[in-house]
Amino acid sequence: MCRGPAPGTAPTSRPYRRPRLRGVRHDIESLDYDIDASSVFETELQRQPDHVRRQIAVGRWAVCMLVGICTGCLAFMLDHMGGLILRGRWALSASAAHFATAAGWGRVAAYVGVVGVFMGTSIALVAVAAALVVYVEPVAGGSGIPEVKTYLSGCKVPRLLRTTTLLCKTVGVLCAVCGGLVVGKEGPMIHTGAIIAAGLSQGSSKTCNLRTMWLKRFRNDHDKRDFVSAGAAAGVAAAFGAPIGGVLFAMEEAAAFWSQQLTWRTFFCAMCSTFVLNLLLSAEPGNGTPFGSLSHPGLITFGGAAGKEQHELYSLQEIPIFMLIGVAGGLIGASFNAFNERISKLRTRCLPTRRSRFAEALVLAAATSLLVCVLPMLMPCQSEAAEEPPAEMAIDAAGGGAPEEYDVLPADNALQAVMHELVCGGKGLVSDAVTLMLGSHEAAIKTLFHAPPAVAPGSDPSFLAAQADADRTSGAAGACVCALFFAFSYSLSLVTYGAMVPSGLFVPAIMTGGSLGRLVGLLLRLYCPGFHASSPGSYALIGAAAMLGGICRMTISITVIVVEATTNVSYLIPISLTILAAKLVGDLFNHGIYDLHIHLKRYPVLPDQPPRDRELMQAKDVMSRDVKTVYEKETVATLVKLLRNTRHHGFPVVALPSGGSRADGDGGVLGVILRDQISTLLAKRVFESRSCTTASLSQLPRADDPPQHRAAPELTADDFMRPWFSNVDIDELGLTRDDLRSYVNLRPYVNEAALVTLQNTSLRRVNRLFRTMGLRHLLVIESCPRAVGMITRKDVIYGGGPAEGAARAGRAWRGDPLDGSGGMVSGGAASAASSIARADRSASPGRIPGGAMEEEEDDSDLGYDTDEEGAAEADPLGWQASGGYPSNSSDWR
Repeated sequence: MCRGPAPGTAPTSRPYRRPRLRGVRHDIESLDYDIDASSVFETELQRQPDHVRRQIAVGRWAVCMLVGICTGCLAFMLDHMGGLILRGRWALSASAAHFATAAGWGRVAAYVGVVGVFMGTSIALVAVAAALVVYVEPVAGGSGIPEVKTYLSGCKVPRLLRTTTLLCKTVGVLCAVCGGLVVGKEGPMIHTGAIIAAGLSQGSSKTCNLRTMWLKRFRNDHDKRDFVSAGAAAGVAAAFGAPIGGVLFAMEEAAAFWSQQLTWRTFFCAMCSTFVLNLLLSAEPGNGTPFGSLSHPGLITFGGAAGKEQHELYSLQEIPIFMLIGVAGGLIGASFNAFNERISKLRTRCLPTRRSRFAEALVLAAATSLLVCVLPMLMPCQSEAAEEPPAEMAIDAAGGGAPEEYDVLPADNALQAVMHELVCGGKGLVSDAVTLMLGSHEAAIKTLFHAPPAVAPGSDPSFLAAQADADRTSGAAGACVCALFFAFSYSLSLVTYGAMVPSGLFVPAIMTGGSLGRLVGLLLRLYCPGFHASSPGSYALIGAAAMLGGICRMTISITVIVVEATTNVSYLIPISLTILAAKLVGDLFNHGIYDLHIHLKRYPVLPDQPPRDRELMQAKDVMSRDVKTVYEKETVATLVKLLRNTRHHGFPVVALPSGGSRADGDGGVLGVILRDQISTLLAKRVFESRSCTTASLSQLPRADDPPQHRAAPELTADDFMRPWFSNVDIDELGLTRDDLRSYVNLRPYVNEAALVTLQNTSLRRVNRLFRTMGLRHLLVIESCPRAVGMITRKDVIYGGGPAEGAARAGRAWRGDPLDGSGGMVSGGAASAASSIARADRSASPGRIPGGAMEEEEDDSDLGYDTDEEGAAEADPLGWQASGGYPSNSSDWR
């Protein structure tokens, strides 16, 4: 016998005392990702012809293609404009040395002039980036990946997908990268791709006050969230030329729940982005390839595995070394995340004003530019023949403005030519530190991956001796430069990520890990000459993968991105093992960097599993008990009062009592209606009036009573597709006294398929429901509802039959009976429950947004199976041959 609480009473167990959610932002709302199943939407779905459904499906593919094209064009613009700004900045800095040399001021004056101009241009560019973030759109700061991940997990981040955010992000990351900060533009590409997808899929813009009639069918949270997923994948594809990696990134890191039908559309969008960017880069003048030569898949590519170019592949004995590099990457990544978390907390506490955050960005710009000019002075120089930049790193320096006396030195830009002369003090000498620090980040990465050894391998018997001599003269210097560059990249990226500038973390992590890996490779060649080791560039690739895994804590997507960026699958196994080792080691200490910043920014993202101290909790321990319910026919005055005095976003709708009076109690639960839907009904004045002689409004009209004065206009599903740019203000509706005495029939607009769970459901199951189903609300019912049926997998496939489906399709929603089979809350359980957690219907203005049912919950499949194995073997097609399902299951319906 069931021993649950009596209907209408609260559970006797001591409730869990909910904290005041100090760690969660109160302005964050949840997405209405769950598809509405009200009578209005179901009726329109049944009336939709097949050609309209095909048009909608084609429209989704067309929007994905357009999103990919626009994302690729934006990536090309960033790359092209960034190259122009960098070459202009380098030329301007080099001109200072030329001016000082022409004036006869000496080498020191030329060096001071170069440093001054270089710092001035850096501060000016970073000031633009910081001003856009600090004073215009703060959400444009950082990489945007924590915010995109929060949105895709089911939460709305204010102003995340605005047009102004896109402009500030694009211009800001361009200025930050060109200003010399240790940041990358590849991470922000994910955010910009998401914004492009959100704007194009909705056919509207709040910033531009633009609304079109195009694509209005997609103006709902379900479709918008799917398009944002495709846009994020397109951003990854454009950044690294990795369409498969982009899809896996959206699935693994960004989206908490995923639909199989979304996979192909996302992959198609990512392919379009990569193809368009590749095509546009082939048309860029100075790249050395004809138009249509698709050899530039992304903004940053690793140019092929270094070992392949030097005829050296890894061997079995190097696998343990690769895994040790992965362990080191996990430890360093864990320390990076821990220190960055503390710095971010310190930054929030010590820099509370906009002016202080703006000044911090300027200080970072000045410090970074000063260090890249000063640190090469500490490193030794080598002869020009010892280290020659690879041909694939060559950058057209036309118009660079380098003085004639510096033209003979190998350099990627005019500034490097000048600094080689100033740092080394003579012609014919070059500095590896200048090559790494005074160029673009992409050029530095290619130097780490592809800088050839001192002597190229060959079949000459004297090759080994020549290589040993070269290693003894240049190996130690190269190792020192790698160690210095590792410390520089690690420390600067540590303090820069989290500042009020758009900043990506992929490129700094690759630079840090690449320098660590190359350092290991050089040390092996220097101190273990008999060990068959791959090239230092191969170790740089492994180190970069280890650092990405240790900081970001992604496995599959990072592995595929690195393999696609190297265009060589031969290093798949060592890269996979290295990233796996880095993630396992890093997880022993803390979470990934994006999860940490989600926590720091107080975004309510659900974890994969509840924390250990909450594993034993149940739904009744965490549910909100002051649930505000409404009747299926409610007065306008009651609805207005409800919207004014509460901040809930979902309200259970209950049936009218049999006696028509509030004193008779509530009927069964019909479903859930959202706050926006009630606001839409009030704004559209979907009112029905009747003669009412009672002034207290305690007697409510019956659901089957015909209206006596006027009938409410019927709304369609299009009326609920985001008709406004802002929430409806109840005080501006101009409701009269007669309007307030009217009533609204909520029954056609109630989501009658809202998911429910029992109050004794474990929190683990509730958490899984919210993550897998994309829920916003979850009704909690009593533990002992009346069972009205049971469904198995075969019921879903074969149950019902054509006659039952036709009857359901033709049934009028206004005349639906209030029984267990007539479309109550899903599963029929709520219709059997006499009530849910009832509370006072009075006002509670201090509630947290969505407090009534904003926690995310459950996903249950009872999994009962009623067929017997013998019967199935005797008549495997008996269900179809008899025209229906077995008679013993027909009683369930």
